[in-house]
Amino acid sequence: PSEDYVEGMCGKLYKSMYGTRDAAQNWEAAYTEFMIGIGFTVGKSSPCLFHHKDRDIRSVVHGDDFTLLGSRKSLDWFKDRIMDKFEIKYKGRMGERDTDIKSVRILNRIVNWTPDGIEYESDQRHAEIIVKQMGILANSKSVVTPGVRVRPGENPGDEKELGPRETSIFRGIVARANYLSQDRSDIKYATKELSRRMAKPRVRDVNAAKRLARYLSTRTRMICHFKKQKMPKEIEAWSDSDWAGCLETRKSTSGGLIKIGSHILKSWSITQNTIALSSGEAEFYAMVKAGSQGLGMRSMMDDLGIQSHVKIITDATAARGMAQRK
Repeated sequence: PSEDYVEGMCGKLYKSMYGTRDAAQNWEAAYTEFMIGIGFTVGKSSPCLFHHKDRDIRSVVHGDDFTLLGSRKSLDWFKDRIMDKFEIKYKGRMGERDTDIKSVRILNRIVNWTPDGIEYESDQRHAEIIVKQMGILANSKSVVTPGVRVRPGENPGDEKELGPRETSIFRGIVARANYLSQDRSDIKYATKELSRRMAKPRVRDVNAAKRLARYLSTRTRMICHFKKQKMPKEIEAWSDSDWAGCLETRKSTSGGLIKIGSHILKSWSITQNTIALSSGEAEFYAMVKAGSQGLGMRSMMDDLGIQSHVKIITDATAARGMAQRK
């Protein structure tokens, strides 16, 4: 099937709502009523997901942007229906035909159609801005890892807290890195560690941010390639942890990713709230996190009319034993 990208907005309705507190809520109610009226089912995991079972159309709505997947006949039918209801801007349709567009920008992400699959690229501007704000020049030395562990007390001068102005700049850079990490699994752990110091950043936290900038200086772009594959029957939730990885609090990190076939759809790196007393306990907490993320992905897929089940994958025998107890 081809993909149809439609940006829709009701001009009269929008003008009457603009500037009011309930504008977004009223717009959501308007397009939801429209979608239900033409046969779509609203998602349970997210009200922004829609599925038309009879015509096999899947739709995701973000604000006033409509992204759809379906056959050409079904997409033509939807285009006629929405144009009858709203004034829209039609971005185009991605597909294999020469007349189809091969590239589109969605929420500042670039999606490219290739002969063997789809390419997805995060917004590289955020990486470029981080590098610039941290003062990394073109001839500056790069690094191969976005972050390293520093033992507390190695350099007492690095423990000094930043002033108000430096703190504001640091928070802005970390917030931008945190937004970028949604699409870049390679910087998730480093960004997560920086985010933990947003309240009271220190000199060594700035050094850690500068290391991230050095890493991004030669890696401002990251393209994920989703090759064509047969539809898998299960969701793989990969799980891992680093027991007592934080050298200050001795808290562990739960890390993992969601795979469907050979495609990685989501990844995470989150500090555990509880201090684990063994590596098995830390791995078990990571498995619980992977299970919840997998169930969330399964719920979203159910809303889009795709049935699947979750399989958790871990290398920790002790954690697997705990999980298998009745």
